[in-house]
Amino acid sequence: MSGADNSGFGDFPQRGFAAGAPMEVYEGLYRLVLTVYGHRCALSGARFEPAPGLLHPHLDVVALQPREHGGPLAISNYLPVVNVLSTDFVAGSILIEDDYRIIVPNTDLLSPENVAMLRNSLHLPVEKIFQPAQTHLAYHRRFGRGR
Repeated sequence: MSGADNSGFGDFPQRGFAAGAPMEVYEGLYRLVLTVYGHRCALSGARFEPAPGLLHPHLDVVALQPREHGGPLAISNYLPVVNVLSTDFVAGSILIEDDYRIIVPNTDLLSPENVAMLRNSLHLPVEKIFQPAQTHLAYHRRFGRGR
């Protein structure tokens, strides 16, 4: 069978089904985010020792704008977040302003322990090139406020 046919099962690739990045890219980005932030949670500032395995036992690396919503595989789109805060952050219960202040629009959605863990502003890498991009922060805020 050569070329495309009307059933959509021809030789030409279908639009919208782009291959994902190789696993090595995700692993490299994960390690880079943890390293650039010094194995510290961007929201709480808590510091942890590097882990010997691939996944860190205390830190998650979370996207400001998820890949499925058009977010890039770039360090400026990811933050290291301590496990106990990552679900609240991903759900949009914790937001970050353009000046990197951390805000909680509705404290009733977080446990008092999690609210107490938060810094006033994001812990940032020293080099600006590694800091969160304003466009990704804005996407995360729109998502959080729109739920």
